[in-house]
Amino acid sequence: MRIGIIPHTGKPVAMDLSRKLADVLDERGVEHHLILKPEQDSLAQLDLVIVLGGDGTLLNTARLASCVKVPVFGVNVGHLGFLTEVETDGLLPALDRLLTGDYSIEERMLISAAVQRDGQEIARHIALNDFVVTRGTFARIIEFSIFAAGQHVTDYVGDGVIVATPTGSTAYSLAAGGPIVEPLLESICITPICPHSLSGRSVVIRPEVEVQIRLNRASEAVMLTIDGYDGFPLMTGDTVTIKRAEQRALFVRLGDRGFFQVLHSRLKMPQMGGGIRET
Repeated sequence: MRIGIIPHTGKPVAMDLSRKLADVLDERGVEHHLILKPEQDSLAQLDLVIVLGGDGTLLNTARLASCVKVPVFGVNVGHLGFLTEVETDGLLPALDRLLTGDYSIEERMLISAAVQRDGQEIARHIALNDFVVTRGTFARIIEFSIFAAGQHVTDYVGDGVIVATPTGSTAYSLAAGGPIVEPLLESICITPICPHSLSGRSVVIRPEVEVQIRLNRASEAVMLTIDGYDGFPLMTGDTVTIKRAEQRALFVRLGDRGFFQVLHSRLKMPQMGGGIRET
């Protein structure tokens, strides 16, 4: 097995843990590679990637790894860690199971976005969490129209809109008032950001439907952000077409905890069943 180790380079804990992991793999004679700047070419040579960081590091790695069909295993060195599988103290105990193949692969839906300007495609991106069209700090509100399967859904005036996957439903979309969607229930969720209307609500649609966002009026500060990290500037008249991507993100799961256990621990939500409990 060829294992890649990708730490969050800005976290000393992650760097220390990567060195310990490399020492253990050396002792066991396992081929491994420390990757500080992951790229598709370097990931394509691997059988498994261990990511030491938070959800941000894992999001970036999972997007790249999806293009070469390499599964990722997340170790939480961040804060929330919705996507990670174990905490830092759980990595070495889990290593035996990883090396013997005692795990399952969970596929997560990705979405792609194409930006059209004056009838020409000028950019294309993929996201695991969400695409967000949002205004800058000092920009005016945005006026835009939403279409799904070629049908006019609604017009919004507000700070922007989030188009999220089920994985991204517990990220920015949740903070903006969107629903929590079980991550293996494939769908696309459209959530407005501070709409200037009391009727502005989230809309959940089938994954095979294309979503179009048309900017009717926008300032130069409007951006399309990809998973909250990369950005692309938009102009009035631009159209962003979002749909389910062809590739899937692959996550290694040990089966020791489920989505709702993570949800409860991360958001301190009352557990299902037995009535509401104080947390």
